[in-house]
Amino acid sequence: MSGPASPRAVARIVSIVLHPFAVFAALALLAAWRVAPASLGRTALGILAAVGIVSAFIWQRRRGGHWETVDASRRQERPLLYGLALVVAGGYWLWMGGRGSATSNGVLAAASMLGAAGLANRWIKLSLHMASLAFAGVAAWPLSPVAAVAALAALPLLGWARLRMGRHTLPEVIAGLGLGLIAGLALLASPA
Repeated sequence: MSGPASPRAVARIVSIVLHPFAVFAALALLAAWRVAPASLGRTALGILAAVGIVSAFIWQRRRGGHWETVDASRRQERPLLYGLALVVAGGYWLWMGGRGSATSNGVLAAASMLGAAGLANRWIKLSLHMASLAFAGVAAWPLSPVAAVAALAALPLLGWARLRMGRHTLPEVIAGLGLGLIAGLALLASPA
């Protein structure tokens, strides 16, 4: 019989379960299911391709010794990640039908959030984990209030995890949270 998991192990599990890949995938699938059920298969395939492309890039950077962690924990490691994420988001947007897609505004809002994080990276390495979960919590409200509340309620735990793992400072966690909330609210305020 083993004892309780260490706080660092719990923080790692929380960070993996609430990783931006998982959060954006869940939000995209929820949006497709609620607003355009016929696009569910296309959404799943697009998300799978997007996550695969970014994951392969991350694996290459880490394995090649260019990054200390898979999280691109140093600020100078992030510009390439932001650039690739924006290209992949643009490809996903086009794959889903561009402006004609029922989820177009959501994809563009998420891409804008990533762009803002990339621009802010010159001064602060904000938490993309916090930004993505905060964005999803707000953006999911009209789709599923239960999912939205669950995502928002998980934010303190995720913030603790990112701090506990030493991946971010408190200002970086708060900045990520703020960016995600602002991007989510901007999406809700945008015309359909």
